[in-house]
Amino acid sequence: MVLQIPREASHQLRQLPTATRPLHVTYRTNAGQSAVAAKMGESAMTKLQIRLNQAVIQTEQQAARQQLTQQTRLTAGQLRQIAQLTAANQGTVATLALSRLQTQLARGAQAMTAVTPAQRRVQVTPIRLIQRDTHSLANNGTGMAPYFMTIALFVGCITLNIIYDAGQRHGKYRYFALAWLDKMSFLWGFVVLAASALWLGVWQVNGLRPVHPLATYLFSLLIILAFFSLVTCFRLWLGLTGAWLMLLFMIFQIGCSGGTYPIELTNPLLRAFHPYLPMTIAMSGLHQTISLGGSITEQVAILVGMVVAFSLGTLAYFYRHQDVSAE
Repeated sequence: MVLQIPREASHQLRQLPTATRPLHVTYRTNAGQSAVAAKMGESAMTKLQIRLNQAVIQTEQQAARQQLTQQTRLTAGQLRQIAQLTAANQGTVATLALSRLQTQLARGAQAMTAVTPAQRRVQVTPIRLIQRDTHSLANNGTGMAPYFMTIALFVGCITLNIIYDAGQRHGKYRYFALAWLDKMSFLWGFVVLAASALWLGVWQVNGLRPVHPLATYLFSLLIILAFFSLVTCFRLWLGLTGAWLMLLFMIFQIGCSGGTYPIELTNPLLRAFHPYLPMTIAMSGLHQTISLGGSITEQVAILVGMVVAFSLGTLAYFYRHQDVSAE
């Protein structure tokens, strides 16, 4: 959130008693980047507006009381002078003074009461807020879609690896690479179907309308391939323990990814891990394709690197266990 205070703010507030328009303060949010952060910023600015208005009104009332006190003192002094003149001379240097005093009092009363409706409105709410959203959202669901889509894809990969043992052999292969390719091609096809089903659900059922629909779908496929490669590598080398470790890793990422609340509001440990987590990278890319419309080149490169690195890890497992008999 960015708060822009006008240069003429102090001058406008000093002119409050005769002002016909309030001081407009603009703040900018980016709901496309974080719907929760935009809501928090809006709430904070509303509270700030109330406090500022109260402070300005109290300051103006205090200044008005001081002015009234000075006017009262001046009037009292003039009354004493008139009394002295009246005692000394019952003629006209007293009638004239009394007439002048009445004129001044009438002008002062008129000045204090002659307030236009526009000025009265400004005095009640001297500061008005104007919100500018860099990337607005159709609804909260659109803002939260990257978070829940990423979690769903990661959960799907963990569930598949718990149910299906990717290391189990169902035939004899002369080369370990063929065994790896046969097993992985089947599982890759399965996760692609799962990601496609997720996309159809959010598009047709939930009514999600991304800025770049095709890029969102293709990026979802890349996300699940990267997640699957990561989870499967740990599952193969560590067995079910690896799958459970990935479950704990996913829970840890939920807190570190900034999907619910802005990462700036979390503790230093979570902020330190935040930029390097797979779910952070995935959500960042989905924010771009769904709401922001920016480039996802960096996110694609990282996820492709994950697919390559952890696929080599699974290939190494098949190489290490190439002599295992088929079941």
